[in-house]
Amino acid sequence: MRILEKIRIADPIFALTIGTSAALLRIQRDQREKFPDQAKDIGIGHVVSVGAGRVRRWWAGDFEGL
Repeated sequence: MRILEKIRIADPIFALTIGTSAALLRIQRDQREKFPDQAKDIGIGHVVSVGAGRVRRWWAGDFEGL
């Protein structure tokens, strides 16, 4: 029974990890296609920092009325 409990906990964590990784890689690829001259500078850290900045702006209400 313990094994089933561990599997039930691991499945959502695995799904969240795979989904997040896929989203980050897709965004990175889109950004590299959009800005080919900056492709070398666009890494996962860059994508995360841009996303965090947008969440902060959203939280502050900068996107109201759009």
